[in-house]
This record gives sequence, structure tokens and C-alpha cells, in this order.
Amino acid sequence: MRNEGAATGLGRWCTLEVMYSTAMAPSKQRSTISIVFTSTVRVLFTTLLFTAAGMGAGLFCGIVGTVVYGIIRGAQVDMSNAYKHVAIPAAVVIGTAALVGALALEVRAHRQRTSQ
Repeated sequence: MRNEGAATGLGRWCTLEVMYSTAMAPSKQRSTISIVFTSTVRVLFTTLLFTAAGMGAGLFCGIVGTVVYGIIRGAQVDMSNAYKHVAIPAAVVIGTAALVGALALEVRAHRQRTSQ
């Protein structure tokens, strides 16, 4: 007895079953608590990332600026000024902008989801 599907790699053991759309489970709607929780986590995570990046960039610019100031003035400089006067204010400004931007994007996405 010759196997008809041997050339294609398909034998009698391989069958194709069709699932009709009526047999599929209906898609569940996400609950309001789930939507609010995931949106809050996304906003806070985005804010945290941008705040950390702002702190790093501000600290780098503060250190470079402090070193250049020290070279020009020819005096000892206090590197804590890079943190106090540049890095922390930069992180606060960038973090605030990230929070507002992330909230605006989440509200816009929510409005698009509910209008469909």
C-alpha cells in the first residue's frame, strides 16, 4: 500500500480541522479598573524614564559647565553645584513635561478607543 502524502510529507495522521467563527469565544472587553491601572503604570513608567534621562543629561551638562567655569576662572570648583543647580532642576522640568505629555497621549488614546 502506497502512502499518497509521502511526497509532500503529509500522511494519514495529519488532518486539518476547521473552526468556524460561531465556535470561537467572543472577545472580552477590558474592565475599567484594568484600563485605568495599565494607563497609570504606562504614564508613571514613561515619566520615570524621562526624568532619569533628564537627570543624566542635566548632570552631564552641569559637570561640563562646572569644569569649563573652573578652567576659565582658574579656581577650585564645587562639583555639588552640578547637582544642585543644573541636574535636579533639569530632571524636574523634563519629568513634568513627560508626565503632561504621557497623560495627554493616554487621554487621546482612550478617546479614540471609546469613539470606535
